[in-house]
Amino acid sequence: MSEHISESISFVHSMTLSHGRNAEVWDTTGKRYIDFVGGIGVLNLGHCNPQVVKAIQDQAAKLTHYCFNATPHDPYIQFMRQLTQFVPVSYPLSGMLTNSGAEAAENALKIVRGATGRSAVIAFDGGFHGRTLATLNLNGKVAPYKQKVGVLPGPVFHIPFPSKDNGVSTEQALKALERLFSVEIDVNDVACIIFEPVQGEGGFLAMEPDFAQALRAFCDEHDIVLIADEIQSGFGRTGQRFAFTRLGIEPDLILLGKSIAGGIPLGAVVGRKALIDNLPKGGLGGTYSGNPIG
Repeated sequence: MSEHISESISFVHSMTLSHGRNAEVWDTTGKRYIDFVGGIGVLNLGHCNPQVVKAIQDQAAKLTHYCFNATPHDPYIQFMRQLTQFVPVSYPLSGMLTNSGAEAAENALKIVRGATGRSAVIAFDGGFHGRTLATLNLNGKVAPYKQKVGVLPGPVFHIPFPSKDNGVSTEQALKALERLFSVEIDVNDVACIIFEPVQGEGGFLAMEPDFAQALRAFCDEHDIVLIADEIQSGFGRTGQRFAFTRLGIEPDLILLGKSIAGGIPLGAVVGRKALIDNLPKGGLGGTYSGNPIG
């Protein structure tokens, strides 16, 4: 590996890739592999899908970049129209594009703070939401993400993730939630609860539907925003458009990324229009967020 790349960027496999096609990749020695990693949940459409490649080429010949905050452009507008129609919820949707899933999570935290006037977050043991400073504290594990970085943005509190595959019952998780509000934090200080419908790094654990429904009712009772992190589980990776649909609930905000763009860096936050539209004009966005190519 090059001496010019930080050693803090770890990698699992030692070969160096040169190219890929469909579900296969080749290393620099010419050896072929079946790709079961998929770029970490990104390549639902396979490597170098011809339709994706053509779309990139066509757009690159028209407009490679413009900051949407400066001047709107048609690819952003058309994509957001299609995306909000694709997400299966009953309420009016609004949203924004980001450069990554972690950036989507960070913007969601900003949105809920603006909407609720609160700052505390509840997340789950084993959860993963990103490697940026603000998302580190959401993660439900210490090593390697939280090591050597000091005090993290918060406050964030964690409870066990209920799944038939890890031995944590709905009753146990709900009791842990109740305990938080008796010994850790006033419920009226909680801005949001963030969860993965199916935990990825936590062990591919599917949340129990009865717990999700109880969580939805609890959030409704206390005016807490419920955020579904579908960055890894969305866009058909569970056999449905989004994994939250099997839970019988509608989240208030939904985080998207990974498989959204066939390998191009792209994320999104979509959700209740009243929530996402609450910040001042210019409070959301970014130089490259929603780049015309992806």
